[in-house]
Amino acid sequence: MYWKADVTLTWQLVPLVPSGTIVDGLRFQNNIFHHDPKSFINSLQKPRVVIMLVKAGAPVDQTIETLSIYLEKGDCIIDGGNEWYENTERRQKAMAEKGLLYLGMGVSGGEEGARNGPSMMPGGSFEAYKYIEDILLKVAAQVPDSGPCVTYIGKGGSGNFVKMVHNGIEYGDMQLIAELYDVLKSVGKLSNEELHESGTNGTFLSFLIEITADIFGIKDDKGDGHLVDKVLDKTAADLSVVAPTIAASLDSRFLSGLKRERVEAAKVFKSGGVGDVLSDQPVDKKKLIDDVRQALYASDAVNIIYKKRNKF
Repeated sequence: MYWKADVTLTWQLVPLVPSGTIVDGLRFQNNIFHHDPKSFINSLQKPRVVIMLVKAGAPVDQTIETLSIYLEKGDCIIDGGNEWYENTERRQKAMAEKGLLYLGMGVSGGEEGARNGPSMMPGGSFEAYKYIEDILLKVAAQVPDSGPCVTYIGKGGSGNFVKMVHNGIEYGDMQLIAELYDVLKSVGKLSNEELHESGTNGTFLSFLIEITADIFGIKDDKGDGHLVDKVLDKTAADLSVVAPTIAASLDSRFLSGLKRERVEAAKVFKSGGVGDVLSDQPVDKKKLIDDVRQALYASDAVNIIYKKRNKF
């Protein structure tokens, strides 16, 4: 199912949705909802183009199986559900045997992307991509210097592979930001207000850091102090590629779930936790912030280079 409700559309969208859902009460000009796959497929002009937004995994296979009964040679299915790239390649081969085209498309943007346009990474059948290229160019996020945030990535599962790498870089960036926070808090002794200011005054010029900085400004609505001080933390291997930044970020995520073990460890290691002040020596906060900024950029560059050098 795919539509964009708050923009003027120059093409007709025909969503297939479960009956009894909230969309039963919605009506968009020139668009008709269908609740069964047969009437949905028969309502489309040939060659038919079906864009799926379905949870990755078995639901995608089930949806494809249902739709393909009514599709004909030359029709195409486009999966926008951020699927594992090997599944995309498997499905593309299976669809090709039936004479159907298949495109696996990574989508990034979250809630903001839904309103302002996402970044899309389609890969697979180039013929299928050309079917919807004009639509993707219009709904994608628009960057003044480079245009729409979408391009045909390549054959096979390359679109989903690039999305996976994209997520890996983002994970690495978040780990770097966590370490940046630890250094500025424990060595620089910066307050939450100072951390918030350093992240919003353009010092780091990073979207992830800007939204992280917002966290430091949030007060605890159920007590005194800042919320950040009270929160309870709740393919590389296959390719033999060293990815230390991603590995560190995953290790931190796994460790964050081991609350009981971390509580026991804290009884043994009485100091040195994240944010604990490690030294009473005076620190030039401005210089430290600049040093950390340079270290962040260098680490981020290494993080990206590791992914860039390993082409799909």
